[in-house]
Amino acid sequence: MDQTSENWTIPDKEPLLAACRGLPHVDHPMLEAAGELAALHRTREHTPAARCGPFDRRRVQLARGIDRWVTLATPVPPAVAPEHSETVGRVVDRLAMLSAQVFVGLACAPEAVFYEASIQLGELADGYQDLVDDLRVGARRLPEEYYDRW
Repeated sequence: MDQTSENWTIPDKEPLLAACRGLPHVDHPMLEAAGELAALHRTREHTPAARCGPFDRRRVQLARGIDRWVTLATPVPPAVAPEHSETVGRVVDRLAMLSAQVFVGLACAPEAVFYEASIQLGELADGYQDLVDDLRVGARRLPEEYYDRW
């Protein structure tokens, strides 16, 4: 992931969701990864489960890349800062999955199903924004060994 100085700000939820939808965005490593994650989820929806291994391995690589980038782009929080239950990479992966479901998979679903999924996407996006806001000021820690459990 590129780490040029103009890309040292964690994106807010709006550009991240736009990247997940495949919309044009500024050159940013997290937005690039989010767009690729959403594309992987869209492809995965039409792939037999036995053939999803390569997609899932790439998802883990992208999420870990996001986590490494976030570590470099955020202040070191104090040891007493509360620990979040997930890494930013995992949250972005879940946002990409829900985006793929809402904007592609559920586009023709009954309105109630689409609405419920849209609500879940909005709530997760709000949670992402809260996490990002906390990370920017060093008020939240991320789990270090999360991927050993994922």
